[in-house]
Amino acid sequence: MSPIDPSQDTTSLERLDEVAAARERAETPDGAADDSGVRAPIVVGVSRSSGSPAALRWALAEARLRGLPLVALRAYRVPGTAAGSVRPTPSRVAGSDDPLRDATLEALQADVRKALGAAASEVDTRAARGAKGKVLVDASANATMLVLDAPRRREVRSGPALSAQLTQRAQCPVVVMPGPVRRGAGSLEEG
Repeated sequence: MSPIDPSQDTTSLERLDEVAAARERAETPDGAADDSGVRAPIVVGVSRSSGSPAALRWALAEARLRGLPLVALRAYRVPGTAAGSVRPTPSRVAGSDDPLRDATLEALQADVRKALGAAASEVDTRAARGAKGKVLVDASANATMLVLDAPRRREVRSGPALSAQLTQRAQCPVVVMPGPVRRGAGSLEEG
């Protein structure tokens, strides 16, 4: 077996740097802090379909334990428009009210209240425009950890689950909630 020449594989070296930075953030007891002393939050990606109650509850307990801020984040996209019409761009929306963002944020806040009750006041809710994966990867750059709901059951021919993609691309540790436990034939229960 020949030794690996690091000059030939910059991708794995860059990935090692990312992993080392993520490990440093995870090992810091009170979370990573930027130059201003602000501690990096725990970020929960909140699903539009499930509301991610287990992820929110787990992340709240972890944020309290570590003394970190908690951010609930949901991505949204502008629906396609008719041919020839003008689709809003970030520069057009930035200076005006964004009804899609407002509706997404309102639904997110309702999901956080439903999952956490009075403790919802401890959570900063944010809606970000873009594809779910990109929004969460971008958020991971400034997070202590990223918490995700259990992956939905997928058809074999569909692409990889978002959680699987994020564990590879996120710039911080990723916690994925387990799916529901199913008991039945072949279970490990004592009989």
